[in-house]
Amino acid sequence: SFGRGGATQSLQDMANADCIIIQGSNMAECHPVGFQWVVEARARGAVVIHIDPRFTRTSANCDKHIPIRAGSDVVLLGALINHVLANELWFRDYVLAYTNAATLIDENYRDTEDLGGLFSGFDPDTGSYDRSSWAYATRGGVIQRDETLTDPRTVFQILKRHYARYTPEMVTEVCGISADDFGYLARAATANSGRERTTCFAYAVGWTQHSFGAQ
Repeated sequence: SFGRGGATQSLQDMANADCIIIQGSNMAECHPVGFQWVVEARARGAVVIHIDPRFTRTSANCDKHIPIRAGSDVVLLGALINHVLANELWFRDYVLAYTNAATLIDENYRDTEDLGGLFSGFDPDTGSYDRSSWAYATRGGVIQRDETLTDPRTVFQILKRHYARYTPEMVTEVCGISADDFGYLARAATANSGRERTTCFAYAVGWTQHSFGAQ
């Protein structure tokens, strides 16, 4: 992904992407020099999608512009995560070797669906969290893992449960994006992700500057 302060080499790498999703940024006008690599990628056959409330110069240089309600980016991203997990479009070898997906979380951890929208450890008096229950489960000082990814306390299963709520229907209701447009986006992103193909998210001077940028 290309974010704020991205190096020149990262921008040039975009020219080799097979799909570029520009969300929360008007790259053609905010980063005109870097946008040349997006134009080059498209000339090579890459699919370029612009997700933005407005139709801008960036939109005009893309294969598709998908309007979105301001402030609803997290829902769309959550739905993309759910789409990948629910349809088993993730890469098992990579997930096991390079992420914490197989790691078990403390047995006292509770997610938002269990506590009416809050995570475990919330103190209503201070408005803050005691995050001790969010820690990895250990035995004899050794962090516990389940390489089968089936234990309900694995990060992977917690992730699946948490993002299951982000459906295409929620995207339509909250983001104002039709099911057809969401399907187009999800297919483009996943069809161009793999050992031989790459999807790139460009979000510079976009997500990071939003009021909910930390999310």
